[in-house]
Amino acid sequence: MAPSTNRRPRGRVVTRRTVVRAGASSPDEPSSARGIRRRAGHPATRGAFASNWDGTLDRVTLLTRLRDAILRVDWRRVAVATGSAAARWVLRLGLPLAFITLIAHSFPYRTTVEGVPLQVQATVITRPGFSADTTIGNWVFPAVDGLPFGVHVSPQNVDLLTVANSASGDPAQFAQRLRDAMVDRLPEVVAWLAGEVVVGLGLGLAASAMINMAARYARGRQRRPDELKHRLRQLGAAGLVVVGVAAYGFLSYNPHWTRQSRLTGTLAAAQLFPDQLRSYYDQQSKVYDVLGSVTGIQAALQNQIDVSASPDTALRIMFISDVHLAAVYPLIGQYAASYHVDLIVNTGDESEFGTSAEMTPEFVGAISAVTRATPMLWLAGNHDSPAVANIMAAVPGVTVLGTKQAVTQGSTEGFSVSGGMVRAFGLAIAGVPDPRVYGGPGAFGSDDTKTVDALEKHWMTAATSPAKKSDLQYDIIATHEPVAAGYLRAALPNRIRQTNSGHTHAQNASGDIQHGDSVDLVEGSTGAGGLDNLVRGSDRPPVEFSIESVASNCQFTRAIRFQIRTPASGTTDQPGAYGNDVTATSVSFRPQKISADRVCGAFLGIGAETPLH
Repeated sequence: MAPSTNRRPRGRVVTRRTVVRAGASSPDEPSSARGIRRRAGHPATRGAFASNWDGTLDRVTLLTRLRDAILRVDWRRVAVATGSAAARWVLRLGLPLAFITLIAHSFPYRTTVEGVPLQVQATVITRPGFSADTTIGNWVFPAVDGLPFGVHVSPQNVDLLTVANSASGDPAQFAQRLRDAMVDRLPEVVAWLAGEVVVGLGLGLAASAMINMAARYARGRQRRPDELKHRLRQLGAAGLVVVGVAAYGFLSYNPHWTRQSRLTGTLAAAQLFPDQLRSYYDQQSKVYDVLGSVTGIQAALQNQIDVSASPDTALRIMFISDVHLAAVYPLIGQYAASYHVDLIVNTGDESEFGTSAEMTPEFVGAISAVTRATPMLWLAGNHDSPAVANIMAAVPGVTVLGTKQAVTQGSTEGFSVSGGMVRAFGLAIAGVPDPRVYGGPGAFGSDDTKTVDALEKHWMTAATSPAKKSDLQYDIIATHEPVAAGYLRAALPNRIRQTNSGHTHAQNASGDIQHGDSVDLVEGSTGAGGLDNLVRGSDRPPVEFSIESVASNCQFTRAIRFQIRTPASGTTDQPGAYGNDVTATSVSFRPQKISADRVCGAFLGIGAETPLH
């Protein structure tokens, strides 16, 4: 009988069928669903996941099981374990630091240099960097590295008359001998302090281990069979931490740390009057002879740092702001003369209520007495009306940057501002006034942050729109408010080397001054708040101002920033009047990207003010 043609051959599939076993996936099933099914079928997760016939995850079941798992957790036990682990790490880190601090304070390195007994002490957290005390002030170099450790040097039982006699002939030579002697002792100092750190670290780790073992014993736990190996592993981990900290210190080391310093006390006050020191001390008693010798030594050390660390200085610019009718212009003139300042940049708020009546002949005369000797670039702040700007423009030696005018559009009153610029001593310096006026209408007199920011953004953008047609690089653009300075940088990206502002009655921190090639100086109130603080009933800030050095190639090299509390006596033209209420912070700038053929100097003079372009 012939075989039927419809009979299927053995082992051959004629029709295509798909058989999906339990836990297997269909070829047409999405890959995400296959992943869910695989996890659902895995022995470790079977029962933790549920799936519908279409391969989607049953979310209700998942959330229910997750909730049940959370409820089953013994959170009290977790909290106890977490607290115990945190306590162990606090002991492992805190005790070594505590022992290092204790040993450093108990056993400082002592030496005598040029007849001066000195004590060298390691510091933890409280005084990072390098610092030194004198009998009349403090000298701090905070930017050595990124570690919270430091070295502090202080004289002990100094015979000031002996030091004065040793230094009176040639303070610079005495300072050089003092410095050379300290350099010779530096290996001993480093070895001593490093030994204190190692001993303190060892004692701290040992104390931490003993406390840990005592706690285990108190809880009835037996001693680990490998206790010694466990402690050795902890010691090795501590060693790795020390190596890591040392590596971070090495990587964060600032080779130019001597360029950033802070002086306090009479040492700082003496910085205000460098040219008058010798004649001043020559007229005083032996007590002031001692003071003169000490400040002479400090000045010689500072000069050695300046000469070795900074390029030549072609001109100096003083930045002041927010005088608010305070009678400080005699002081400003003294500072400008002492430091041979070539230009003053004033970022406004000369008045309080913006009326011409406030600008009395006596006050305007005090300004004129300064600007006849040192020219000033001035712009209007938010307390300065167009009337105040007109009065300032009439003061000899004052150049007003930009314009500020009252405008009326329909029934709306307000003010409009425009920018101005000058060529001063080889620098392109521009300024944009503040659009607000104290007590002005609507947004122009508002103190609401959102309203003010929107107003500043609008007018800073409008004032700089003519400048967008050119590619001119501005060395300095000044305005009154720091937020406005930010809008200026945004409006002219990569075209402003330095911005200057005020308004906040507080200088910005040294670490916030330079970012890349851009320098941003926010000045405090040179008038110590003036009438503004009396009106607002707030505490008076210090008198603040900055003096910036400019090299002959137009690089901004450094700034000395002063903070002066109210003088202890009515005499304000001598260093001794300021007691310990003066801080002078020196900040050095990294080189900026400028043309190699730039030349700056006072011999180039100041050109006429022109609209911003």
